[in-house]
Amino acid sequence: MFEEDTVDVACPNCKRRNSIAVREFEATAEAHFVCSGCGAAVKIEGDEFRQRLEQVRSELAQLERDADKEARRKAGRPRKGDYQI
Repeated sequence: MFEEDTVDVACPNCKRRNSIAVREFEATAEAHFVCSGCGAAVKIEGDEFRQRLEQVRSELAQLERDADKEARRKAGRPRKGDYQI
């Protein structure tokens, strides 16, 4: 769902923000990148990120289920006061 999105990560040396694809965190336990500002090699562990991503996906799925239930409930027979002229 979020595989094509990116996350901005600040370099610990120069604080410049670098974009990393979400799919890199999902594929491996850690992601590596070279800072575009200072050239430092940075390693990021993805465990906490994956846990939070799974939490967001779960909450999004719950919102979709709740919206579907609400739409079904409101899809009943129209009443006299439902129309405006």
